[in-house]
Amino acid sequence: MTALLHPGVFVQEVPGGVRAIEGVPTSTTIFVGETERGPLTPTKIKGVSDYERLFGGYLRPGSARVTTRYAIDAFFRNGGTSAYVLRAIDGDAVTARGGYTDTVPNAEIFPVEASSPGTWGNGLKVIFGDSSDGDTSRFRLIVFAEDLATGETNFVEDWDRLSLDTSDENYVGDVLLRSTYIRWVDGAGFSLTAFNDGAAGFSGSPANWDVSAVPAMTGGTLGAASYSADAELGALLPALDGIEDAALIVGSADIWAADSAPDEAAAAGYYESLRTYVDARPKRDLFYIADLPNYAGSATTAVAATSVTTLVDGGGETFSRSDMAGVYWPHLEVNDPVGATSSSTIILPPSATVAGLYARTDSRRGVWKAPAGTEVTVGGISGLSWDVLDKHQDDLNPRGVNAIRVIPGAGTVVWGSRTLKPSSEWRYIPVRRTAMFLRKSIFNGIQWAVFEPNGDDLWASLRATIGAFMETQFRNGAFAGTTSREAYFVKVDSETTTEIDQAAGIVNILVGFAPLRPAEFVVVKLSQKTASAG
Repeated sequence: MTALLHPGVFVQEVPGGVRAIEGVPTSTTIFVGETERGPLTPTKIKGVSDYERLFGGYLRPGSARVTTRYAIDAFFRNGGTSAYVLRAIDGDAVTARGGYTDTVPNAEIFPVEASSPGTWGNGLKVIFGDSSDGDTSRFRLIVFAEDLATGETNFVEDWDRLSLDTSDENYVGDVLLRSTYIRWVDGAGFSLTAFNDGAAGFSGSPANWDVSAVPAMTGGTLGAASYSADAELGALLPALDGIEDAALIVGSADIWAADSAPDEAAAAGYYESLRTYVDARPKRDLFYIADLPNYAGSATTAVAATSVTTLVDGGGETFSRSDMAGVYWPHLEVNDPVGATSSSTIILPPSATVAGLYARTDSRRGVWKAPAGTEVTVGGISGLSWDVLDKHQDDLNPRGVNAIRVIPGAGTVVWGSRTLKPSSEWRYIPVRRTAMFLRKSIFNGIQWAVFEPNGDDLWASLRATIGAFMETQFRNGAFAGTTSREAYFVKVDSETTTEIDQAAGIVNILVGFAPLRPAEFVVVKLSQKTASAG
């Protein structure tokens, strides 16, 4: 305490008796899918530019579309702000390696390889040159990569003043860890002298060099696994176990290519793998936004919708019911940036777009607001693959299939907010997600209680801490009820925690809340008033 030496008013800050609980993020989304290239571990991104830098573009070698790239576009365009990407690739995939050999006889094979496994690295070209500062103990690496959309080989990276000395700040092995395209591998025996004329004939800006004669990296493969199959996907998902700040998961598998006659077994297997993983997570902290086949080969919307309901009902392949998952239909028509013309489009499953709309709704209204309705407009699309009408949704909605529709005066909107367990108390997505938000926030916010004396003082502190958090959420509009007593309760005392519990080191906390359920059916009754006689 400051010494009080003169008359006056003194203000002191003292610790409060209530510890603050911070609400956890509700819309960070995990994307699981095949990419052009990239890290093999889950990697966080904050925007499209992060994805492009780490995972590449819209195409893979052979001009195959990368669904994940389109999904990332849709997510951030519709309100997403943060995501993880888990690249789906076989564990036996091989990394392309450089083959640029100098003209000196018996020179070493160049000790550089692509930054990650896959066929994407087979077009890389790397040129060795002298350091720009003239230091003969240093060297330079210039990287060229093929643009899969145009077929052109372009200058992409320039690493200068590199050293073979592991203690140097520009040691090549460390510097190239920042490269998007290449990594330094075993450089034992590599000689600068043997490569001292590797860049002969190249001068000026590397962007203007003709590298047609430079050998490209070779040997990269994708392996044999198909991530439309549940076994391979199930083996991949444990890599997500350490992620604590995500709340949604989307599978952007390339399983819709033959959608005119979709592989229902693949669709169901893919769904089951992700659903099983989500349900088994100890904290139950991920909500799965799932996709269904589009049934593009159907003659009418009615026929396609019937195929959807049959699949969900288990008439074909079974989709297990889960209150930790929601599914949306139909698919969306979006612009194809690498299409033949500027007006080219592709059909994209809706899950990534919907994840972005979850994020937008959470930010504007809160996780307790259903991510559906006239204000939840779908952005960045040119149309829907099917025109869903009331008569179609009459079959879809009771089964927990949330429709995306054109509503007069509102545009294209999400018009459903049910989980895939529509007959349970967790029928509505905002109710399930609110419970997830409360549970995880409280869990994270009371870690301080572990090893505290298990008695009245601890119980009172827990009641105060959790009660303050719940009151904040009530004032934010998260719960039904007009008073705190009606909206929530927090109970931790000798009734919830008996002497037997105390002896076992257990404190039991009971928290309840009155959920806000969306008004799905607004019924307006009209009658005519008869004019009074006279």
